[in-house]
Amino acid sequence: TMIKIVPWHKATVLSRKQLSPTVTKLTLQIQPPNTEDRPTTPFTFLPGQWVDFKPLLTPSPTSPLSSRPVPPKDAIGGYSITSIPSNLPLFELAIQKSRHPVAEWVALHAQPEDLVTVRVGGNFTYSSPSRSSSNRDNVNVM
Repeated sequence: TMIKIVPWHKATVLSRKQLSPTVTKLTLQIQPPNTEDRPTTPFTFLPGQWVDFKPLLTPSPTSPLSSRPVPPKDAIGGYSITSIPSNLPLFELAIQKSRHPVAEWVALHAQPEDLVTVRVGGNFTYSSPSRSSSNRDNVNVM
């Protein structure tokens, strides 16, 4: 069996919004590929996939990190993609409140212009059935 290596992609935090007492929405923008430090493979995903997520923790001019706690450098979180692929290069994540260091950083400390890295994961995806393959109605629950 061939192992597929999925590249990490850099993204910029655009916004953080508290959706409920336990869920935070993070809106991100993928940085373009084809530069020295980014993969040349474009960032793509299918409905149902998630991302592995880790902050790069590089301070930006408008959001210095010195006053904010940061998760350990090797900490990685896995989060559901809640937007649709056609919205790329923008995408959104739903992050459940937790004591996990990355989830806690997102909920309490992530700021616009923070840099993160993400890579797509998951094989359980939704693919819409072809209209010509069936005349019956389909209901999909995820």
